[in-house]
This record gives sequence, structure tokens and C-alpha cells, in this order.
Amino acid sequence: MVTATRQPRIERIQELIEETGIDGCVLKGMDNIFYLTGFRGSEGTLLVTRGDVILIVDFRYITHAKEVTRDISIVELKQKQDALYDMCKKYGISQLGFDGAHVPYNTYRSWADNLPGINLVPMSNAVEEIRKIKEPGEIAAVMKAIAAATQAFTDIMGLIRPGSTERNIADELDHAMRGRGAQGPSFPTIVASGPRGALPHAEPSDRKFEAGDTVIIDFGALVDGYCSDETVTVCLGDIPDKMKEVYSIVDDARKLGIDNALSGKTVKQLDDIVRGYIEERGYGDFFRHGVGHGVGIAVHEAPGINSVATGILEENMIVTIEPGIYLPNIGGVRLEDMVLITAGKARVLTGIRKDMMNL
Repeated sequence: MVTATRQPRIERIQELIEETGIDGCVLKGMDNIFYLTGFRGSEGTLLVTRGDVILIVDFRYITHAKEVTRDISIVELKQKQDALYDMCKKYGISQLGFDGAHVPYNTYRSWADNLPGINLVPMSNAVEEIRKIKEPGEIAAVMKAIAAATQAFTDIMGLIRPGSTERNIADELDHAMRGRGAQGPSFPTIVASGPRGALPHAEPSDRKFEAGDTVIIDFGALVDGYCSDETVTVCLGDIPDKMKEVYSIVDDARKLGIDNALSGKTVKQLDDIVRGYIEERGYGDFFRHGVGHGVGIAVHEAPGINSVATGILEENMIVTIEPGIYLPNIGGVRLEDMVLITAGKARVLTGIRKDMMNL
């Protein structure tokens, strides 16, 4: 066994290997390697055969890999030695699957040139498909990340006032998340105020907040290898009537999305419902990103909830609902919650209030 929680994941990959008629598969994406083994580093290669799991790392990670994995063969990558080829020969691999989504072209070319007699077979995003459905321990880890982010936001709320800068609030929030037990932010924190709120992924600047601004704060914590992701829009005093209207529409769209995040509904249907509501209110041209996405080991993972998405919502998926409206040269509003898909109504996991928050 790898671990009590990870062995079934390995077994599903091994079943896929047998079903596709290959002898093994090689993985490079570190999120997937962490999911299957518990190991995370800056570099590593995972070889899964029909009966074994081999993690290839350089000397920097040998001790760490042994500490965080169980019953996995740890092989040191040495100079002038092709450990992957050696392992393929040891296990009699002639048909080797690989995860094309995470293998750079140069790596693929190197394998093609240095694995003589081995046929490389591109595979679907098999691990990502498994990762969509969260196990109880994963849900608990996500909840810990949400708690750290929520507590940190509460800690710095008093600093969100006219005269503060976007960069200062982002820095303080990142520091507070670490103080609340996070390894760090799960992605670069976004703080966008006033007219800069029209930029969905604005990097924090030295712009000072002004009375009447809306301030979009998109943030998340990383705890035990799992992420949170939440967006609030704070109003600094009395905001213009146009922005009040936009805020109300976005909040209603958020609620509509949560109410329709139901097991069995297609992902595209959910996007259509939320997007359609914003379009009906006359702001469709100002909402151009997806309604949401999965969250887990990565802050953006399957399923993507957008207008071209395929697949259905399934129990124990964790997804975001994050409608937004962005008015050039005026400002923006985005409101985002994380929800757990259940057999009934979706369970909202994030807890920061999303009604109009005036500070």
C-alpha cells in the first residue's frame, strides 16, 4: 500500500494502464505526483507500472521523498544515467503512456531519443479526472485552507479604508494567512480598486483607495497541500448608483449559481444559467470569464465551468461560483464562493458575507 488514502488512486491508474494495453505510464505534473504519492518538490518523475510505483528524484529530495511516501520505490536521478530508461528495462516496458498535458515538448523529444525500443503513448488527463471527486480527507483539508483565509481576511479588514494601497492590503493579507497556519497564498492575491476593478486579474498596484471605490479582493490560502479561493468586493462608503446596480446583479447571479450547482446538471448548463441572467440584465458584454472552476490541490482544476465545458457536476466535487461584471474606466464587482456538490443542494463552504459590505 502507498497510504490508506492514496492506494486506491494508484490502483485506478494501474487499472487504466491495463485497460489501454500499455505497460506503464510516466507522470511529470507535480500536482499529480503529490496526489498519488504525497511528495512535492521542484522536480520529479513518477513511473507507474502494472504492479509498482517508482519515484525518480535527484539527491536533494531522497530523504524527503522517503519521509512522505510509503511503499514506493525511490530512485535517485544521477548524472550520466537515464533512470527512467533503466526502470523501463527493469520492468519490461515497451509501451509507455505519458501525460501530455504536463510533459514539455523538449522532455518528450528527449524521451523519444533516449528510450530506444519504447513506444510513447499519449494518455488522457486520467489523474485530473480522478482528482475531480474529493475524498473526505481532501474536503477537510480544503476546509482548513478556507478557515485560514477567512481568519486572515477578518484580521486585516480594518486596514481596508481610504488611503490604503492595493499592494499594502495584498501584502498584509498574505502575511496574515501565513500567521493563521497557511503555507502561503494559494495564488497571487488580487486587490483591484476603483477603475482598476475593471481588470479581472489585476496585479496589486500602489493606487490608494478612495471613498466611493469598490475594491475587489481575490485570495486563497494553501494548507496541507490544498487550496482555497474566495473573492469579496468591499464598498468604501457610499458607491455610485451604477455600481450599486452592478453589485446587486452579481450577488443575485452568485446566489442563482449556488442554487443550480446540482449533482447531475451539466457543467455548461450551470454556466448558461448564470451567464444568461447577467445577459438578461444588460451586462453580458462585461462578464467574459467562466462562472467557476474546481479547486483542490490546484487552485484551478477540473471541472472548468464555462460556455464550452463538457461533463456533469458530480457529488463531492468542490467548485467555485464567481460571477463578475467589469465596467472599463469605472470599476468592477466579483463575488466568489466555494461549494461542495452533494446529493441535494450544494453546500457553501466559504463563509465571508457577500452582501454589499460597506466599510
